[in-house]
Amino acid sequence: MNAMSFSDMGLAALKQRQYDAAINMLRQALGEDMDNLDARFGLARALHEKGSIIEAIGEYRTVLQSDGGHEDCLHHIARALLENGDPRSALNHIDIVLRGKPTDPDMLALRAQALIALERYDAALSALQSASHHNPGSETIHRLIAKCHRANEDFESERRAVEQLLRINPSSLAASNDLGVINLREGHLIAAFEAFEQILSQNAEHPQATLNRAITLTVMGGMDHDAIWNRVMEVCDEIDGLDETRAQADQLAKLPDAARKGTAEADALISRAAFEDIDI
Repeated sequence: MNAMSFSDMGLAALKQRQYDAAINMLRQALGEDMDNLDARFGLARALHEKGSIIEAIGEYRTVLQSDGGHEDCLHHIARALLENGDPRSALNHIDIVLRGKPTDPDMLALRAQALIALERYDAALSALQSASHHNPGSETIHRLIAKCHRANEDFESERRAVEQLLRINPSSLAASNDLGVINLREGHLIAAFEAFEQILSQNAEHPQATLNRAITLTVMGGMDHDAIWNRVMEVCDEIDGLDETRAQADQLAKLPDAARKGTAEADALISRAAFEDIDI
């Protein structure tokens, strides 16, 4: 079997999200022809999607050594660098693409994510406003705008951004969860609870809504505390700091139901309410 056949099979496996098969085939293709850029980029993508970020970045860099203007590679290495905690390097690659495509909404949104990681929120908002102009219905862009306002403690603007997204896309579970967290933070417990219940009626395994519903019910009191939090521990393992959150909930539950809201313990627990991740 020649290198092109291995390459074709590997790229087909990548398209089908069969990452282990793709990695195996594409490495065989590169063993026959180290200069096969399609196979090299495909290998980088497969490694990236499998979670082997460092290896993926190395392969992306090899592609860029041969083709410094490879837009897809620049895009995906920027994503990988962001995921690996290197937003400054990500920005360098993003800006190369934006020099040729200054209005590309996906790259502008990616640039904003790098700027947010660098705590440059005003610059991020500027990029997002431009991105929104060119892709006005994007959930990612609206949620990033809300995130910037939240980081700036401009909570009114955060709420407006989320509510605008829900007007555009009323079925967005991520936006509904965002609004639920906002209501929880502002003390609107019934509205928050209703938002999380609605999400869970559509996706019973939604981790953020499961956690946030439990937080809300713990602040409200009057429920089976252990049953609620045992469910959280079953479905929310992807959320960081879960053991600490449970410990805070257990501490709050020691207070009488009517004496919980507005306490330091309640505020500490509410601060751990989870927003759904925004994809890079």
